Amino acid sequence: MSYRYTMLLAHKERVDKKKPMEYALQICAFEAALIACRMFMNFLGLGTSYSPKLILIKRQDYFNREGKTDEVKVVDLGGDFVDLNSLSEDEKDLLAKVYHMASKSTAHFTYRSEPISKPEYLGKGIELIDRLLKKHLYDVVKRPIKKHS
Repeated sequence: MSYRYTMLLAHKERVDKKKPMEYALQICAFEAALIACRMFMNFLGLGTSYSPKLILIKRQDYFNREGKTDEVKVVDLGGDFVDLNSLSEDEKDLLAKVYHMASKSTAHFTYRSEPISKPEYLGKGIELIDRLLKKHLYDVVKRPIKKHS
């Protein structure tokens, strides 16, 4: 978890503190944060649907092959899934856009797809996902958040 948490926060922390970072590393940190956002949303039981438009949905199922999975969700670590009703419409919209950004710009090589959301959505999405991880995992299991410095 600490490795993935570091992926989530490293770019935003450096931007917020105005720490210099060479351009190539900025790109890598931005993309790593996008992937971490998508991964943590899946972990928390969230996903997206494009029917009829982009929306955040409950996705608590596990990827499996021949009835077996190695996927880990928040409930497997003693936490609880995010209830969509606990999120505001703005929060749902933000998370859906960040998930879409990760899918279209990082997780899949795409061409001529709908425009990617504004890059500044990533920082806001990271803050929200960080809060959801604290509420639905770390506060529930009463363990401190660990990340690499």
